Amino acid sequence: MVRLAVKLILLDPDDRVLLIHAKDPKSHAECWYPVGGGVEPGESLQLAAARETYEETGLVDLPAGTPVWRRDHRYEFNGQAFDVHEEWLLHRVEHFTPAPANLSPHEARTILGFRWWHAQDLLTTTETIFPPQLGQLLTRLSVEVRHEG
Repeated sequence: MVRLAVKLILLDPDDRVLLIHAKDPKSHAECWYPVGGGVEPGESLQLAAARETYEETGLVDLPAGTPVWRRDHRYEFNGQAFDVHEEWLLHRVEHFTPAPANLSPHEARTILGFRWWHAQDLLTTTETIFPPQLGQLLTRLSVEVRHEG
């Protein structure tokens, strides 16, 4: 079964994206990924985005997001495979220090921390980033936004 998920590009005024640092409990592999998660039945993308952002980072009053990408994806975590359809939203936010407000027990065991990343840093890092092409996508998105503005 494919699960609907919302993924958030939280961009601060310096065009840095917030990523979560996590460790797979089974493989012990570490990675960085955007805020987001599953959309609950009857929940809009915007409501799911606000809930996930609050739970994972403590941020309240998330501004409305703009749809920017979508993808179907299969990933493995903790020895299990998941099929998801991701809807990606861009949210402009003030810079803040994440303080998770309501992590699930699983998230509490796997999340190691947070970092604000510039797209250029994502292009050159040796760290594992999900999705792997996030730096290129952000670079392309910032060019598109400048052309619209």
